[in-house]
Amino acid sequence: MRRAGVVLAACVASIAGAIALGPGCTRDPGDTLRFMIWGSPEEIAVVGGFLDEFRRQNPDIQVRVEHAPSMGYREKLRILFLGGNPPDVMYLGESDLPTFARKGWLLNLDPFIERDRAEVEPEDFYTPVFARFRTDQGTFGISKDFASLVLYYNKDLFDKWDVPYPKPGWTWEDFLDTAKRLTHRTEQGQDYGFLLETWNEELFPWIWQAGGEVASEDPPAWLSGRPEHIDACAEALQFLSDLIWKHRVAPGPAVTKDQQGNALFLRGQAAMCTYGRWACMEFRKIKDFDWGVVELPRHRRRASTLFTVAYSIARDTRRPEAAWKLVKFLTGKQAQLEVAHSAQAIPARRSAATSPAFESPRAFAALGYPVASRPHTDAVAYGRFSPRFPGAAEAKDVFNRGLEPLWSAKDPRRRDARKLLLELQPRLEAIVAEHAAAE
Repeated sequence: MRRAGVVLAACVASIAGAIALGPGCTRDPGDTLRFMIWGSPEEIAVVGGFLDEFRRQNPDIQVRVEHAPSMGYREKLRILFLGGNPPDVMYLGESDLPTFARKGWLLNLDPFIERDRAEVEPEDFYTPVFARFRTDQGTFGISKDFASLVLYYNKDLFDKWDVPYPKPGWTWEDFLDTAKRLTHRTEQGQDYGFLLETWNEELFPWIWQAGGEVASEDPPAWLSGRPEHIDACAEALQFLSDLIWKHRVAPGPAVTKDQQGNALFLRGQAAMCTYGRWACMEFRKIKDFDWGVVELPRHRRRASTLFTVAYSIARDTRRPEAAWKLVKFLTGKQAQLEVAHSAQAIPARRSAATSPAFESPRAFAALGYPVASRPHTDAVAYGRFSPRFPGAAEAKDVFNRGLEPLWSAKDPRRRDARKLLLELQPRLEAIVAEHAAAE
């Protein structure tokens, strides 16, 4: 833990200018832009490189980075706004955009985009990613990057057990057969075919692939337990639960509870797992086996979850032009190519995401073998964002906790997906109705 702190401090120190890592920050009396972010030491270092170049091109603009842990970032940002002390520029998750915009906390970027349209080139951004930060009132952020869920696989384990590598177009049946063939008891311990993650955005694409719907945004509604959706939703969730308890191809919580989420994959004890592009930042350090990437398996339809984060500007910033210049730089083509090379996310600009910088990033230079990048960008065509609406965060939390027996209950009678969905539906509908009434 101490070593991680030293590494973080070293990365932070590499950023020219002051960086605040503590919770207490005050608005500068001078002309310094406050820029609030979250991220790993690697991401902080990438941001530092961006800002070094920005300062070189704009010596009259000073920028101070304020780093906050991703856990609790939303609440800290909310408190800063409520206290009248927000940063000038900030990371903003797409799920927070409607609330922050509705409260009048964010600067509408439409006038800036229209004025500088030739430079911004909105058409170069992936349409669903760019549009995710628009409301009826305007545009309140520009995507810095995004990710889609894909499946990572251990090529060495596939080779060891003489299993063909997964290919685009594969199905749930193919996936299950592959997972079974990769699950073995060895002298070193248990090898699993698949490492199952059970947070909501990992579960949703399986539900969508089965033809189900979790919730709708307009009008806000929770749908998973309704008659028209419960069969498909239950099918998907039961399929995932059975990977642990029936087919025994995925580890249960007794195995994973004290481990980092991807630990079994990193150790070569799980042959497949699903994450976004961010996983490459860690997987590129793997020395013991080769790994690859493929699209998620499909069922009745293809589906994946999309994730994105924007650079947004506080409405009350005292330096809107300087703040806009920073956002414009960070989302410009040069910076987006650096996002591509970092392999930490998919660039929001199509030109960067389809460039050699993304296909063969510098971050993969030491691997010694090619890793497909197309599965990440191909998912834009069929990927979806997690539903957002007033009360969505609370409803999703209740939904996720309510499904816990599917993964952890030893009594099979408690692992009935359909029954759990029916039990959860009234409570989820009440949460949505309560928040709708409060709007």
